[in-house]
Amino acid sequence: MPIPVTICDDSSFARKQIARALPKGWDVSITYAANGLEGLEAIRAGQGEILFLDLTMPELDGFGVLEHVLKEGLNTLPIVVSGDIQPESEKRVKQLGAVAFIKKPVKAEELVAVLQDYGVLEILDGEQPPEEDVEVGFSEWCQEVANVAMGRAADLLAKAIGQEIALSIPNVQLMAMDDLGMVMSVCDGSKDTLVIQGFNGAGIAGETLMFVDTQDQGRLASILGHHERTLIGSEREWAMDIANVLVGAFMKGLAELLDVSFSQGHPRIFLPEEHSRPMVSCHEGETILAIDIRYTIGDDALECDQLLLFTHNSIQPLTQRAEFALGV
Repeated sequence: MPIPVTICDDSSFARKQIARALPKGWDVSITYAANGLEGLEAIRAGQGEILFLDLTMPELDGFGVLEHVLKEGLNTLPIVVSGDIQPESEKRVKQLGAVAFIKKPVKAEELVAVLQDYGVLEILDGEQPPEEDVEVGFSEWCQEVANVAMGRAADLLAKAIGQEIALSIPNVQLMAMDDLGMVMSVCDGSKDTLVIQGFNGAGIAGETLMFVDTQDQGRLASILGHHERTLIGSEREWAMDIANVLVGAFMKGLAELLDVSFSQGHPRIFLPEEHSRPMVSCHEGETILAIDIRYTIGDDALECDQLLLFTHNSIQPLTQRAEFALGV
């Protein structure tokens, strides 16, 4: 009799990755859930004796799912598969009953090793279940790649300052250059310091813009005071400190995921009264790719918005990588 498995992740691309990583011939029936509420419904219906669970999701996140599983005494073996790889996140899910924590992107050998440890593979003589009948497109792939790179950036900053970072779900948009101002206004607060840095490699180019809330220098000093060194400087220096960690780690993770070597330009920094329009190589009317993500740092809830802008000419090489990943 097939083992009921639930794969719970808001990313259709991530759900497909996990399904493809399952052992060939493992006799399972798979239920797919796009958020924590759907995942709980599946478990309550007996469709999730084994649960593969993401953490950053809409409606109800993975932490909330695990809390409900504990409270209700639901019968499931929770395995977290997440891009949020901060030590505190792994510690928290283990406390909530997760039996394993697998970093995204999922590797088949890691997943199989966990299943073997818990003796749930049995005989691999079943038929491979069909993949979810949901079309995975370019935007979904971009969202998942950004999600994993964002998790790596948050992990590095969390280790540096000793505080947990809350992560948003990446917002991916293909837009005309003329619409960029609207997106900028959403990211940019009146008290934000802006750090801009260009990148280029393998036909993929653009800029990353980091908006750091610097309205309260006391909060900045408190947060960055967790460094072993003493920081004495202006909001300009503190904003650059945070941006260097987040942008550097994000771009390193993105380069690895795309199998690209990026060269990065010298960062430019603008205080709130000095903001200027980012110079993206694009002709009027051309389409660009914009990815917006948010980090919320520690108990002080310091917000940093990161906006990635890819030039029109970058879309084709990115699309080719997406098609390869999706098996198109």
